[in-house]
Order: sequence, then C-alpha cells, then structure tokens
Amino acid sequence: MQRSLAGSWQFQLDPEGTVRVDDLTPDRQIHVPMPWQAVFPELESYSGYAWYRTELDLDAVWLEGDLLLTFGAVDYWCEVYVNGRLVGQHEGGYTPFTFRIKPFVQIGSNHIAVRVYDSAQAGFKPTRWLDQQKPVGNPPFDPVEIPHGKQEWYLNVGGLWQEVTLTSVPTVYIDKVRVTPIIQTGQAVITVDLAGNLAQVADTLRAQIGEQTAEIAVKPHQTHYTMSVTVPDVRLWTPETPELYTAVITLTGAAGEDAQYVRFGFREIAIRDGQLLLNGEPIYLRAALDQDMYPETIYSVPSEVFLRDEFAKAKELGLNCLRCHIKPPDPLYLDLADEMGLLVWAEIPSWRTFALKFTMHHDAFNVNADIKARVKQTLTEMIRRDYNHPSLIIWTIVNEDWGTALALSPGDRAWITEMVETCKRLDATRLVVDNSACMNGWGPNIHVKSDLDDFHVYTNIPDQAPYFTSFVEQFSMRPTWTYSNHGDAQRTGHEPLILSEFGNWGLPSISGLRDAEGNLPDWFKLGPWWSGWDGEPGWPKGALERFERFGLKRIWGDYEGFAAASQWHQFQAMKFEIETMRRLSAIKGYVITELSDIYWESNGLLDFNRREKAYHQAFGTINAADVIVPQLARYATWDDQALPVRLYASHYSKADWNGAQLTFTVGGQRTDHRLDATKRGAINEIGLMHWQFAAVDKASMKRVELWLNDGQGNALAQNDIDVMVLPAATRKAAHQGQIAVRSAGSPFAAESNGESALGSAIQGLGYTLASALSAETLLVTDAPDAETIRWVREGGSMLYLCSGVSPFFWVQGRGGIYGGSWITSFSWLRPDIFKRLAVTNPLTMPFGAVAPRGVISNLPVDDATFHDDFLAGQISGWVQLPAIHTVQFKLGRGKVLMTTATLASTIGGSDADPVAVAMFHDLVDHLASPACQPKLTTNL
Repeated sequence: MQRSLAGSWQFQLDPEGTVRVDDLTPDRQIHVPMPWQAVFPELESYSGYAWYRTELDLDAVWLEGDLLLTFGAVDYWCEVYVNGRLVGQHEGGYTPFTFRIKPFVQIGSNHIAVRVYDSAQAGFKPTRWLDQQKPVGNPPFDPVEIPHGKQEWYLNVGGLWQEVTLTSVPTVYIDKVRVTPIIQTGQAVITVDLAGNLAQVADTLRAQIGEQTAEIAVKPHQTHYTMSVTVPDVRLWTPETPELYTAVITLTGAAGEDAQYVRFGFREIAIRDGQLLLNGEPIYLRAALDQDMYPETIYSVPSEVFLRDEFAKAKELGLNCLRCHIKPPDPLYLDLADEMGLLVWAEIPSWRTFALKFTMHHDAFNVNADIKARVKQTLTEMIRRDYNHPSLIIWTIVNEDWGTALALSPGDRAWITEMVETCKRLDATRLVVDNSACMNGWGPNIHVKSDLDDFHVYTNIPDQAPYFTSFVEQFSMRPTWTYSNHGDAQRTGHEPLILSEFGNWGLPSISGLRDAEGNLPDWFKLGPWWSGWDGEPGWPKGALERFERFGLKRIWGDYEGFAAASQWHQFQAMKFEIETMRRLSAIKGYVITELSDIYWESNGLLDFNRREKAYHQAFGTINAADVIVPQLARYATWDDQALPVRLYASHYSKADWNGAQLTFTVGGQRTDHRLDATKRGAINEIGLMHWQFAAVDKASMKRVELWLNDGQGNALAQNDIDVMVLPAATRKAAHQGQIAVRSAGSPFAAESNGESALGSAIQGLGYTLASALSAETLLVTDAPDAETIRWVREGGSMLYLCSGVSPFFWVQGRGGIYGGSWITSFSWLRPDIFKRLAVTNPLTMPFGAVAPRGVISNLPVDDATFHDDFLAGQISGWVQLPAIHTVQFKLGRGKVLMTTATLASTIGGSDADPVAVAMFHDLVDHLASPACQPKLTTNL
C-alpha cells in the first residue's frame, strides 16, 4: 500500500538556521514536488535553510507492518522530523532515500517536517593561500564542493523536487531488486535485498517472469539472495524494438506478503575493436545532450505527457540516445526511455565547475576527501536506483574536467581511475567514461581509463569548417592527446571514438515564447553571467530592440524571419558536421549539443518549450542509421565546370543492402549507380563523381537529391545537397576601366609585369592593370601606405582587401567570441550589392572560402544614418556584438571600400573560388558605380 504525498505543503524560510521544529510558523504554501525557485522566483538566489511541513491521517491498517517514508530527491541536505522527533538526515541533492518511521507515528493525525539546506551556486573564487582556513559554522557546506551540476549555469534548485511517498510494508520486506539479463541464454539473474525485522522468519522468496518461476527459502538474518529465471525465445531490447519484461518478486511468510514488480529488458552494451555493440551488433550513437531542465519547473518533470511528447520528437529527429547532462534523470525519464526506445547516457553532477585552474598552484586542485566521498555516494545511489533500466548504457564520472585537474594533478588522475574501477564493480553491465574531455586553456583535459575515447569541439560553420574537418580527421586517427601522457593512462586502443559534444545555435521564435497575455518568460532576463565579454551574445533581453536598432530588417525583414533563417543555418552547419564524421570509419558516434534550447542557450534541436524548429522534418534524413554522405571540394561552381564530389554510404541498420542502387539527377542527367558489396557497421565508399550542372542565367542554388533504394525499389537512405551554380559569363570582369594594384611588399603590379600574386590574380579575371595611379583608375590593395592614402584623399577610390591591422578602422580577429565557435555568429551580405551571388542570409557553405578572419569593429552600427554604408557583417547569438565585414567610407575627397572577406588568396589561378570571384567583381562594380556614396567618414 502506497500513498503519494505530492501536493500543497506548508513552507517557511529560515535564513540563519535558527528555527526549531517546535517553533515553526509557516507563512506560505508550496507545491511538492517542485524546486522552491520554480514556485517562488524571488528565491532564485536564496541560500540558507527552509522548512516544509505537511499533515497526514493514518488509520490502523497503515501500522500493521512497517512504514517507509521515501524522498525521490531533496537538494541539498535535509533533516526529517515526524511528530516533532528527528527521524534522520540525508546529504545529496539528486538521489532517493528512505526512513522507517513506524516508531514515530500514531493512528490519526501526524505531521512531517523537513528542514532543508541549499546554497545558491556561484563562480569559484580561488583562495590566496593553499592552507587558508574555510569559514566554520553556517553554511554547513562549501557550495562549490558539492555535486550540483549546471545549477550556476542556468537556475539554482533547492528543496523537495522529486516525489515523496509513504509505503506500508510487512515487518520483513523487499528492499531492492536487481535484474541482470544475459542475452545469450535468456537468463535473468535476480538479486534481492531484504530489510526489516530479519529475525522474524519468512518462508519463501519467489521470482516470476511470464510463466517462468524460481523460488528460494528465506533464512533468518540473511539479507541477500540470488535467483535465476530463464526466459525462452527471449526478445531483445533495442531502440527500434524496446521489448520489456516484468519480474514479479514475492516474499511470503508469517509477517505477511510483500511484492515488487521490476521492469527490465534483455540488452547488452559492449565494445570490441573500436566498435560500439548493442546486443552484439554494431550501433552508431546518434545522441543529443539533454540538460533535462524545463521552462516552468526547472528540474522537476512537468508531466508524463510533456516528457512523452519530447521523446517522440527526439525519435522523429533520428536520435537513438540522450546524454542526460551532469544530472541524474528523473525515474519517469528512464521509464519512458525504456518504453519508447531511447538509449541514455547518465552523468554524476559536477562540482567546482568554474575552478580557475590556470591561476592557482597545482596542489590546490587535488580532489579532497569530502568531495571524493560525496561523488562516490552519488554514484552508488544512482546505480542502486537505476540499475534495471535497459535504456541506460553509459555512466560518466566527470565532464570536461569540472571539479578535477587531470592534466595537472597525478592525484586526480589516480582518483578518477579508482572511480572508474568502483563504477565497474558496482555495475559491470554498462560502459564508463572517466572524463568526457575537451580543450582547455592549457590544452586537452584528458582521459586516463575509459571505455569510450570521447571528445568535444565547437565550431562555427561555414567559417571554421576547415578546422572542424581537420580536427575530426585527426581525432579519427586516435591521437595521443586525448589520454594522459604521464605514464598512467590505461588505454587499450580499442575504445570507440565518439565526438560527444558539438553544436550550433538557431534562435527561437520570440512570439512562440510569449504566453497568452503576450509576456515573455522570466528567464528572458538571464544569460551566461559567468563568462564576461565572451558571454555577451548569450543575453536575450532586448533582442527585438537591437534587431531594429542595428538595421537588420534590411537583411531579414523582421526578427521572426531572422530566427527561422538562423535555424536553417543551424541545420546546414550540423549537416556538414555530421556528414564529415560519417565518412570517417573510425568515429562511431556523436552527441549534438543539444536536444532543446535551455533558457538563453539556443543550440537546441527544439526550442525551450519543446516546439519544433524549422528543419524538424528534414533532420532525420541526415541523422539516421543509414546515410548517404557527400564530400564536396566546394559548395559553389561555375556552370561550365564539373564539380568533383566523392560519395560514401554509412550503413548501420539491419536493412538488406544487397542490390542497393544510388540514384541522383544533375543538370537533367539521371545517374543510377549500383553499389558493390556493403558492410554493416562501416563506411562504404561509393566513388568519385563529377557533377555537371546545366547553364544558368544568374547565380542559383541547385539542389541535388540522392536516393538509395534496395533491389525492390524501397528507400534505404536519402540526402540532398545544395550547390550554388554561377553562370560562367560572370567569371570575367565587367568593369572596363583600369585597375591599379598595390600588394604587400610589391610595387604597382603593371610596373612589375604583374609579378605580385594579387596583381596576377586580378589580371587573370580580365581586368586591365594600370601602370600608375590616376583619376581614372581604381586602386585595389591589401596594404595601404602613405602614398595610396594620400591619393585617395585627393579623390581616388580604393578597394581595400584587409587581412590584418588596418590604418583605418580597427580589425578584431575572429579567434574569440567574434568567431562564433560556441555562441554562433551569423554572417550576412547585402543582396543588392552582391548581385552576382545567390545570397541566403545567414551565409552557409558556399561562402566558406571567403569567410573573414577579422571583423571591423567600433563602427556606429546603431546609427541609421550609416546603415547604407555597411555592406556585409555579422551578429552574434541573441543579436549581440554587431560587427562589419565590408564598409564604405569617405576619406578626404575620395572613398574606400574596405572588406575583411578572404578574397586576395581565393580569386586567382585555376582553382579560384567562384564565390570569391563574384564577390570581387561586385565590389569593384559597386566602387565604380554612382551608387557608392558613403556617408561615413573617418577621423583622419
């Protein structure tokens, strides 16, 4: 017999911890389960004690045996009182605990009081001295040294945030059941722990699965029992076929009968020769990071309906796994993952997240004994609670070295090895990751002993596409830098390679975030407070006003149009990243950051309310067990040139590929290509193709659809590729006047017979080079000097191809926040200026070769007077940090067109980039046209 104690409880704050249970004067009501921050937003930053109290009536039937009071999770520390008497206490904010309370209750009215302590999380503040004493007394815990996950990243969580239940059991009862399935034999090994008055004799412990049973006699004082039941014709649990069984465990005897119904599945996860195996078969991990946080309830699951809908959308997106990020998932989360077929990767909540390791002595970062005990306790309780879930396949001890200093501390490396071994002893049925690694300021934070060789990388696409490609290609070669090089690594060389974090931003519709009264959610005022200038793009408040102020309606019309476009930009970025990984046979999976937007963090596949983003229906084609993988030399081509494309097929499903045929049409010409023998669990190279597109009158985006069908014509995989096709006629210059070229370290190009690379490139585009500067010439330079600046002042026109420090406006490099590697920056062009191009803003893969390496900063971007002078630029995240890539301005009686687009190195030779050539022509034409009338002036 069980009763939920969910509902309205009395609540009282106790900031100093001085109130006693007999002196409670609750002044408000709070819903349980729910973090107090979700009920009372004014307590978002509250640190201190709080009291909960509720009343319950019990009749005699509840007291016939024993009585158990169970809390699903209380963050962070609590004492429990029944009828004014202390029952017990518990430390740890994420896992369940139970008290036997029969001696404390009575027939009739009873009251339960819970005294909770929680501290608001904040940044880590290093001490000056290694032996500096810590505060004593209140608070009872150093908040940075307790497992707290990403509470300081988003919102704090305190109080009774999971279910509270009251259960009546016999005096001898079943405490815990573990079912270990063996898929090869159909055997379920069942271990049972008993509790209660074990001196009292029970008769029989019985296990039943379907029609199969096992029994064992129960002995006085013995707590632990093992039985085995063999299930015939066992059906295996997989994401495609989530078959579940129920083991009914019954204890009978003089004290009465107790029973537990334990759901489980026959599932095995293993690794072999670098391959990830589910039930002995290869699986490609297609996962998303899930912060497991919710708009109205923070940590608490809003409802089963909400979560079931979210998981259904995850499967529609092609995901087969969720990495529940540094937060043990709610039991309902795992129940639904079991039912619906989603693998789960679970992690211990982090501690000391923002330790500034590079500012302190190495000795300050050894994980201390208190932290070690808390982490071990948390892991032990997570495994105890979640062992029977077939969906759960991976445990992680540490994420990104948060709370440890693995590259710096031998002690931490020894401890993380010990924790992996402890986890394996507690649960040999799952994989264990020691530290899900990434790059830090001092280099990679490393693995020491791990079942997976995983790593994180974030890049802005297309701008950083070459880096992403290089990174994953090197990662696929199993580099030494992912593991410790201090002689203590226990690496086998067979750990599957997983890119366990990558992702890009796609902003949500703001109108879709508003409530029925048109109000924005309270979280809209939040942002990444912990990162200073680097976090500036993450603050959403004022986004609509900034959109108007920066003149961006010229580019996207309104914010809603921009948000939808940013989502398609996100899709194109992830498409490139996924396809790059899927053609590398050594990489066996990835984790996209992330399943949904979380507050201000907008890199979700869904928005924070779990609404679909623009590309929802398309995403499953690239995020599937079987995919067609293109590798393009570039994403733009002339219509008179064949585009080299190498195609691969990644095959992980059980579908039969014998007789499979690839079909695509380019330029009106259909191609049918029969695949040779294909291997499951591998990358199969189809071959090198040369695509010749039909002639076009103007630059156009052409979509090539690829279909892979089996011998009966059934679809096995599908993909499409967007290529910008430019008319060959626009390859040559339209400008008839002469061009003077001044290149770094070279004289005028014509005077040196066009020997400079820039001069040769421009001449090769059909321009006539001038022998000297005159009133009739245009100047193209990548290195303005005193002579050329004086010439412009006297009335000349300069196209400045800037690649570094400028004599005009400051050029900021894009290695930091302007690069957009974590909070995406969105680049734009004015279509009315760049008429030779098919411009879709934000810019995607066709523009990768011309992506700027710097931005022109400190311009009056919020002054509408000068908006016409900004021809290309970018914004970051929530319409923040506007910066310019191409600007026109007056200099004396002349004018300058300054661009940081990468053109000087991309417009020359037989391999000149078509987009770069077209951009260069458009800039020259605009500079020479009457339309180039800048209002912006310099202070020179």
